[in-house]
Amino acid sequence: PPTPVLTGAVWLRRPGAGDFDRHYPSRAMDRQQEGRVVLDCLVGADGRIACSVSSEDPSGWGFGEAALRISRSFQMAAQTSSGQPTSGGRIRVPITFRLPDE
Repeated sequence: PPTPVLTGAVWLRRPGAGDFDRHYPSRAMDRQQEGRVVLDCLVGADGRIACSVSSEDPSGWGFGEAALRISRSFQMAAQTSSGQPTSGGRIRVPITFRLPDE
């Protein structure tokens, strides 16, 4: 059977501003480039997610690799808000890279 796509995720841990600052691609930062990545992730028994890049815009700036590093900071609860078990489920995680406001 296909892997269930989860909705109503309950996050125990999410990346913070420091994670984005640390992993923002340096060339993109230098050139004032922002980006967006969508990760396709599988949820493990411990609530951590293992991801691959589904889309990256713009490509070639390092946002996909940065999003994969940031994804290590996520941890999901054992159940969704509706009580569905999360282990073995799939979830799409959008990550937006924005430059700090001056």
